[in-house]
Amino acid sequence: MIRLSKGVPFTSEALPFPSQALRASYAEARRLTRRYARTFYFASHGLDAGRRWASYAVYAFCRAADQVADEPGPDPQGELLRLRALLTQPEAHLALYPWALAWWDTVQRYGIPLQLFEELLRGVEMDFTQTRYETFEELRLYCYRVASVVGLMMVYILGFEDEKAFYYAERLGLAMQLTNIVRDVGEDWERGRVYLPQEELRRFGCDEADLAQKTYTPAYRALMAFQVERARAFYREGLEGLKYLPSLPARLTVRSMASLYAGILDRLEAEGFPNLHKRVYVPLWRKVFLAAQQGALELREVAQRVSMRYARWGLVGLLGLTASALVSLYTGLFAEWRWMDSLYLFVWEAVVLGLALQARGSLRSFLVGALAGGAAEVIGVHTGWPFGLYHYTAVLQPQWAGVPVVIPLAWGALILYAAGMGPGKTRLGRAGWAALLVTGIDVLLEPFATAGRGYWVWANGVIPWSNYLSWAFLSGGIVALLPYPLRFSPAVARGLSAAVGCLVLLVGSFAWRQGPLESAAAGSLLVGLSLLWGFLASWRGRLNSSFWPWRFRWPS
Repeated sequence: MIRLSKGVPFTSEALPFPSQALRASYAEARRLTRRYARTFYFASHGLDAGRRWASYAVYAFCRAADQVADEPGPDPQGELLRLRALLTQPEAHLALYPWALAWWDTVQRYGIPLQLFEELLRGVEMDFTQTRYETFEELRLYCYRVASVVGLMMVYILGFEDEKAFYYAERLGLAMQLTNIVRDVGEDWERGRVYLPQEELRRFGCDEADLAQKTYTPAYRALMAFQVERARAFYREGLEGLKYLPSLPARLTVRSMASLYAGILDRLEAEGFPNLHKRVYVPLWRKVFLAAQQGALELREVAQRVSMRYARWGLVGLLGLTASALVSLYTGLFAEWRWMDSLYLFVWEAVVLGLALQARGSLRSFLVGALAGGAAEVIGVHTGWPFGLYHYTAVLQPQWAGVPVVIPLAWGALILYAAGMGPGKTRLGRAGWAALLVTGIDVLLEPFATAGRGYWVWANGVIPWSNYLSWAFLSGGIVALLPYPLRFSPAVARGLSAAVGCLVLLVGSFAWRQGPLESAAAGSLLVGLSLLWGFLASWRGRLNSSFWPWRFRWPS
């Protein structure tokens, strides 16, 4: 039974090591890793110093085992016996290898089961006794022993929050070993080994004569494409276990390692699978790019988790603020608390953005909407075009260039909502729905913002038609220019609908209570038509399910 332990933190405070011998041993492990595992060495730099040095020590053992299989000396069985002696009586045999002291220190510090190292040696033994594999299941056992167990060892070093992390580490190790097999077909043939399952060679119409003659037939390339896709499937499954790793550096390291190895598959594919006569590798510049890309993905996922958590609480606060504002509208309480106006809008914008960040492209859509709307507002305040002559009062703070900061952010939030919830499959359809909804909200908002709260003042006290036309053209045009519609999950769509509903309820209540009646009626009609449009599109199956989050079904 493999003992599960979350290990003991090995932080940078543990360095330098307590003895000269231990320092020298870790230095040797680092030298081996840097020389023979450049991809692993590159990816390990995301870890803290202690875990990074521990990973070098584990690799040193793996390198010694791998060398027995791929670069055997005159007595490979004797070399295996020496490694097994290190496992059975570690402290008595540390002098056998210069890296052994560091390895044993790491094993004890992190509680790595020695059984995993024994499994690795069993995999090495398979290379002595088995050079062909009939089925993928046979190959899978070999991959588990020589690669997946290494992933299990690393779980102890990286730490874990759930034992499910071991399952996904096994899958990721399998993906990496399959990558090695596809990359090294030619080299393995020279050693007398064929790791490609014999059953699959026959299925694709290949035989070992093709490997011997280094012949790239269409059947061979089809076989390679099949192997690559299978490896990628294991990468996708393995990366699902990132959520069980407790720290950002650990997740970044695993992401980078998987990406760099998967990059080998991309290079093989791009070059037409030249693996019978050369070893494909990922150049340094590409490694840096892939690592940066994975770092961005991890940070985006962190932002999504954090934003979703706080957006839910923000939605609760928004509901409370909306209720307070409605009480103020009908009773007059808190009416003099003008500082709450900016707070309300900031909370509303933060909730919309926080929820929407779950979708790819949401931040870009928000920024495009905020920048375009903000630019139009600054131009409008100073020139009167395109909205008409108006100016902002001091109610909403802070301000820049005569425009309250919350106004461009509100543009961004409305564009974000319209880009993700619009029913049109075409750009024109999405633009039309956005123009209808956003203009309807503005028609309801104008009486509240001017007569009710005094956010801005129109020249001569008259709201020109150019204002509403500008809102329609700007909102529709911005949404039409966005490269693709956002895709919100039903849970996110419900939250966004609730947030926008709060705003519509507040400004609509004022319009119907205080007038003018034509503004209340026109705004309600436009918003209602946009909702009806969305409902009909959802009913007819023309929209992704996120638009109508309640999944209404027409009675049969």
